[in-house]
Amino acid sequence: MPKVQIKNKEIWVGGKNIPLISGEVHYWRLNPQYWSDVLDQVRGMGLRMISTYVPWEFHEHQRGKFDFTGRTNPCRNLKAFLDLTRKKGFWVIIRPGPYIYSEWPNDGVPDYAHQYHRLHPKFQAYAECYLKEVSRVIKPYLATRRGGHIVLVQADNEIDPWPDRFGHQYGLNHTPGMFQDFIRELYENDLARLNDCWGSDYTSFEQAGPFIATMHQDATGLQLKGDKELKRNMDYLRFKYFYAKKTAKWNVDLYRKLGYDVPVFLNLYPFFYANQWSEMQEVSDFIGVDFYPTNEFSEDAYEHRKFMDKVRYLKHVSRIPFIAEFESGVWHERHYDTGVFSPNHYRMLVTSALLGGVTGWNWYMLVNRDNWYMSPINEWGRTRPELYAVFKQIVEIFYRIQPSRMRKISDIAVTYNPIQWAAKTMPHASPILVSLYDYDIDYELYDPSLGLCDKPFLFYSGNQWLPESSQKNLRAYVEKGGTLIAFRNYPRKDDEFRPSDIIGFEEPCSILFEFKKEFDLQLASGRPKIKMVSSVYTFKPQDAHDIQVDILPYGKMTIGYIKRVGKGKIVHLGVEPNRDLIMEILSYLRAPLVSYSKTLGIKTALFQRGKTFYLVVINQGEEDKSATIYLPGMEGIKGRMKVTDLVEGRTEIQSRECRNPFSLELPRKDGKVIEFQPL
Repeated sequence: MPKVQIKNKEIWVGGKNIPLISGEVHYWRLNPQYWSDVLDQVRGMGLRMISTYVPWEFHEHQRGKFDFTGRTNPCRNLKAFLDLTRKKGFWVIIRPGPYIYSEWPNDGVPDYAHQYHRLHPKFQAYAECYLKEVSRVIKPYLATRRGGHIVLVQADNEIDPWPDRFGHQYGLNHTPGMFQDFIRELYENDLARLNDCWGSDYTSFEQAGPFIATMHQDATGLQLKGDKELKRNMDYLRFKYFYAKKTAKWNVDLYRKLGYDVPVFLNLYPFFYANQWSEMQEVSDFIGVDFYPTNEFSEDAYEHRKFMDKVRYLKHVSRIPFIAEFESGVWHERHYDTGVFSPNHYRMLVTSALLGGVTGWNWYMLVNRDNWYMSPINEWGRTRPELYAVFKQIVEIFYRIQPSRMRKISDIAVTYNPIQWAAKTMPHASPILVSLYDYDIDYELYDPSLGLCDKPFLFYSGNQWLPESSQKNLRAYVEKGGTLIAFRNYPRKDDEFRPSDIIGFEEPCSILFEFKKEFDLQLASGRPKIKMVSSVYTFKPQDAHDIQVDILPYGKMTIGYIKRVGKGKIVHLGVEPNRDLIMEILSYLRAPLVSYSKTLGIKTALFQRGKTFYLVVINQGEEDKSATIYLPGMEGIKGRMKVTDLVEGRTEIQSRECRNPFSLELPRKDGKVIEFQPL
């Protein structure tokens, strides 16, 4: 029998690679007489894979009585649906829960089970009983069985502790529980250490309670007052991470115990307050994230960049950078926020995900159903032509470019610490991420807790506290030859807010908080000077090259330094970064820029597969643009090339002189993929 494996960010069934692009079809929400018509339209779009939930609450029609063959209701005939999908040649992703959410009563769980949290022994006993029942139907269709076509299984759904519902069961109210047990273990039963870290005066661990607030003003008006409250807040987040990981492990282990021998993955929220993505990857075969942005990323000025950054981080942590639920239509109530989805929105959405590094996705929902609108296929198997055509075009491009086999060309990375974002101690818009985005400089995101960065240039974007293990990784990165660039925020404390100087940064000798005068800064000779207006740190560094400026009437001051550490170096400036300064630093370091456009609103990234290059381009602007795109990442390629616009299907032959820079017409709020093939 064939094995189903993950190899090189791909799904393999035996010796066959299965492209990971699919669409969600909920059999139980469709009239079975239209199943065949719906699946024919999915196949006509070019998709070879579908995904579906299996709702526990619907199939257990009476307590202890299950129907998976349609005896009580034709819509419950899971077996017939799996037979039909196999007959029509589809691969299947199955998502049996126990939770499915999906705008279904009790999030897909029966009343009697929904009153207990996910790790409660009663819930686990009920869930195991259900999963045993549904597994009798599902397992014969696994791709590891003869004629099977189920290649992936999702365990549970967007695992969230839901403190608002189950907090009293965890010990978040008056009665001690899991939370207090977690805190006791976290502090190794050392109550004095807990009181010191939290600024509390507890006489027992049973008195410990969470503190939920933010360093920045929010709608509640409640703010953290200092490191003690911040530590208490972060420990509450760590409890939620602990709960989510333990729940995920229980679910994945149960599927293995029940005999599932295909990859088991988890889907997660597109933020970090409920779980830590890297921890969820530790207990599953891979993770996917669910994304539902507004139409044309119109929520605010940062939505588009934040979406791509989440994809960049997913690429960093998951064995397969997979979007488990990728916006295709919208659920009831959310449509008031998102607006009506335009065809160009979907092209921009997909090309933005590709730019970030995604290699597969599942469109949710590909087919309409109750409480869901604006999908390309409706409940009766009829299409919305303007959307269906775009989805079909995207599928064709996906199969042609093979995202899992493309290598993104990039030498620049930025640190990203999820718990700092979850604790809301990061500014709404990181000036480093915003600057790189604005100047169309592609980059990767790197979590220093997960090992060493493999890019030669690394910007530190984070708070002044960082776990010692992460600081050790940054130190090792520099010692091995990397260049670490930091500004006024740099790691100088551990995550208990004690002083820590592992990396080798110099402490400032003075901090001119009230200094607001403009001064010039220049690193690379021959470049124009940068006008800076900022409060500054000044330094007296040891064994380092000073970076000085002339600040009248103060005279010359050292506001930064370049310091050798092992085979690499630290570049540290005591000012807030801006776009011009970051470009000045990259120029001074001779960091290679792979692709970029000076046309406002254009975002690019360059990929390579074999001898073929792919340029992913997005026009985030509100108007059509004639963009000039520079491709220094292709400067070593000589001779003629066949250049194909994969969206418009237009091909032309260009010489190297015509190719660099490259001119392109881009509609507003849209995206393209350009293929360069050497002749």
